[in-house]
Amino acid sequence: MKPLRLTLTEPTEAQLHATVAQYLDWALMPPAMYTTFPAGWGVLTKSTAGRLKGAGLKQGMPDMLVFFNGFTLGIELKSHSGKLTPVQSAMHEKLRAAGVRVVTCNSLMEVIDALGIFSIPLRRTKGASDERHNPERERA
Repeated sequence: MKPLRLTLTEPTEAQLHATVAQYLDWALMPPAMYTTFPAGWGVLTKSTAGRLKGAGLKQGMPDMLVFFNGFTLGIELKSHSGKLTPVQSAMHEKLRAAGVRVVTCNSLMEVIDALGIFSIPLRRTKGASDERHNPERERA
């Protein structure tokens, strides 16, 4: 009998994006808000790409932009095996020069950590570590 082999599957970038969007819809506290920037999703027709470029769409923008008190945080989402393209790296440097903070995250937890680092107000939740180390819970 062959031993059972389990393989861990990573979420796709699109799945990560949807998860982060659902979290931000729930967790961001007003007046903080966000928008997604799906410019790199899929192949656009030549006509659509031309119209978007003509309207000012810039290549390499972060996937999500979070706004709070005049502060902007760009969040680039990548799967664990994903890498920034040269166009994305160049755009992120331009944004940083303009005063925008930009982070690249590979998981929802990394997004949550980045929001905390930049003091973006989030709905308060009881952390998993609080539950894990609760002696009352361990006795139950």
